[in-house]
Amino acid sequence: MYKSFDELMKKVINSNSPLKRAVVAGACDEHTLEAIFLAQEKGLVTPVLVGKREEIIIKLKKLNYEDKKYEIVNCDKNVNPSETAVKLVHNGDGDFIVKGKIETKDLLRPILNKSTGLNKNGFITHFGLMQLKSYHKLLAMSDCAVIPYPTLEEKKRIVISCTEALIKLGYSRPVVGALCAVETVSEKMPETIDALKLKEMSEQGLLGNCAVEGPVSFDLATSKESAEIKGYMSPYAGDVDMLLVPQLVTGNVMSKIWNSDPNNIMAGCLIGADIPIVLTSRSASMNEKLYSILLCTMLSRSLIN
Repeated sequence: MYKSFDELMKKVINSNSPLKRAVVAGACDEHTLEAIFLAQEKGLVTPVLVGKREEIIIKLKKLNYEDKKYEIVNCDKNVNPSETAVKLVHNGDGDFIVKGKIETKDLLRPILNKSTGLNKNGFITHFGLMQLKSYHKLLAMSDCAVIPYPTLEEKKRIVISCTEALIKLGYSRPVVGALCAVETVSEKMPETIDALKLKEMSEQGLLGNCAVEGPVSFDLATSKESAEIKGYMSPYAGDVDMLLVPQLVTGNVMSKIWNSDPNNIMAGCLIGADIPIVLTSRSASMNEKLYSILLCTMLSRSLIN
């Protein structure tokens, strides 16, 4: 159990592992450069900056980063920098990719390319991790950015991918709360049927080393007091490690509500591909960008106690 991102940060720093090479696709973006060099200052990464060399140098001078340690990989204007980033990873010259000044669709196209990309599993999802003032530990959340209406099979893959990520962070057996509006199964609420089936799959060992509780409402998944008041009997009540949202809009709205409180910290990345991918918006806080890079650093290192 981690109470804060600072605990995760200390784990990386104390591991004494070699620095990971963060490949920034489209490195002519000031916000991304600020985040990547802050991550370097924290002892997380060595920046590999992909883009037009002259433009990157101008940005580095403006931000006073010229004397920092980094590598620039020149990319002509007519070449997608993500293609170059993918090649660097294939050649062993990069450990994960960071979205810079590039459209998301252009970033993902070379990664998802069936013949030359980095997606041999054929599945990518979003993995979020949150430090909430109202919860006693870091709380993971499933896809709020990629898969709009996941099927049962896709939810199965989401659970497996996200709990494997948590295990890489050091968790022994992650507990997933399959969120629904009620705790009873109803044909009028298909997500409750999926939640029960996922719980049964986890009990049969079909989802890897994790436990799924569901259908369960948010209050019962995250508050032991609420579970006691409502008489909800579960060893996992009020203590889940991850929330499985029934659809993208649920997670998206929840995360944005939490994000409006400066006391909460969000981080996230894409997982499922051969390497993790930092994909944050330009409006994301510096903490969100830093801790998203931290997540990718840890997932690429596969730190396990």
